[in-house]
Amino acid sequence: MTSGIPWLQILTGIGIAGIVLALILAFRAWREARLARYLILRRSASRRARQWFWIAVGLALGISALNGVIRSGFQLPFEIPPPPWAGWFSPSPIATPSPMPSPTVSPFIEISPTPLPTPHPTASPTPSPSPSPSPTMPPYPPTLLTPIPQAVPAPPNARFFDLALTDACDERGRPIRIPSPPPTVFPTRTIRICGRFQVENMPAGAAWTVAWYRDGALEDSSTLLWNGAPGLPGYIYNTRPEGFPPGQWEVRLYIEDRLQVRVPFEVR
Repeated sequence: MTSGIPWLQILTGIGIAGIVLALILAFRAWREARLARYLILRRSASRRARQWFWIAVGLALGISALNGVIRSGFQLPFEIPPPPWAGWFSPSPIATPSPMPSPTVSPFIEISPTPLPTPHPTASPTPSPSPSPSPTMPPYPPTLLTPIPQAVPAPPNARFFDLALTDACDERGRPIRIPSPPPTVFPTRTIRICGRFQVENMPAGAAWTVAWYRDGALEDSSTLLWNGAPGLPGYIYNTRPEGFPPGQWEVRLYIEDRLQVRVPFEVR
């Protein structure tokens, strides 16, 4: 780094600040993992604490390696140029005008003054629009926050996917037929909506949740222990004897507190 900018000190300072911030976040997550009321929140906080701790360790190793390489005299195969704003604070050299010969003025010749250049205003850059905030999701269903003592942990690679809905359901809540593509609009006289989804790496006894929302508000939710056989699909079921009320609906599937699937549909 042969440029005039103290890159080593700048990067070291940024890295130390990152280490301190990561350790603070790890301590807060560890404290939440010890004091949170619900089991699912404690597990989630414990995962965050481990992630922030390893981020701090990675930053510390990176700063140590960078300082060791630079201070050992190792020449990098490239140079980091100074930033564009570096020259704003350094004085520009003042050019000394060379003496010009005095023109010989004739009594019969009038010398007109040289016109000065007209300064043009520099256009200011147009500010870029700030990104709009993403919409927030409704809170977790209350059944998901209720700990189940006999639940077994679900591995990180467990997942649900490809949820398809239909109103052709049998008495057990299993789909009789699912059109292709699956319907996304149901009439208000519909009394049953069921669905089928694919499952991978889900152990027996792990907690999972199905939640039904209408117009952004929670209508119904259930948290169960997984009892499906490996390699077989899963099923969900909801019934309304008086028919589903009209509105914008959405089904969400969770494994523990991890959102897996979101399928919107409309009842009208």
